[in-house]
Amino acid sequence: MIDPGASFHLMQALKDSPAALRRHFKRDRTESLSHGDPIFKVHYLGTKKIFSLDLEQAEEAINRLLDGAPGKLSKDHALVVRPRYVEVKELSTGRQLTKTYLHDIAYCASHTAHPNVFLYICRQPGQQLQCRVFWCSRVERAKDMTACLANSFQRALNDWQGGCATLPKAEGIAKEDEADITPAAAKGLTLPASLGKVRWKKKGSISRSPLRAITRRGSASENWQ
Repeated sequence: MIDPGASFHLMQALKDSPAALRRHFKRDRTESLSHGDPIFKVHYLGTKKIFSLDLEQAEEAINRLLDGAPGKLSKDHALVVRPRYVEVKELSTGRQLTKTYLHDIAYCASHTAHPNVFLYICRQPGQQLQCRVFWCSRVERAKDMTACLANSFQRALNDWQGGCATLPKAEGIAKEDEADITPAAAKGLTLPASLGKVRWKKKGSISRSPLRAITRRGSASENWQ
């Protein structure tokens, strides 16, 4: 007959084992970093400056970062999708490494040739473009991240459009003036035509950001050519 007391002590020992404690710590750490927002465990490979949205520019940046990937896979990172921005944090310390507002992201995608790779291209101060690359342990995670950001783009755009609809019309602006600024504003909400010409995006999972020209108050510029 098994001693109930011995069984209890065995279960306690298993519960308090280092492996169980590590799992509990990781779960608590993830919850504390996300605050209820979507969070993905990734390996952040780094950022490369690019000078255009051409295919060759993005591919070159991706290949350079993948060359150094083996030395960076030992660190776990968290990509957190907030309502207005995306941030990358060290999973062990919670230290923020990057913060990118949604309206500064041109597009995001899971790479066709490297399906474990997720990337997004964003605008930095001074109109500089950067390609940020992440390695996912599972192919499905890279696709899920693309879909999650696509939903965030759409929600943020809907919120922005709803806010504009409720704003009072500025005094002193005639209808002729409104007609003059409307085409410019509409043009600013479109993405560069070169985005549609990038071939590897057709097979992979991609989401274009409709928020590229929506800048937060105090932004230096509303145009991104």
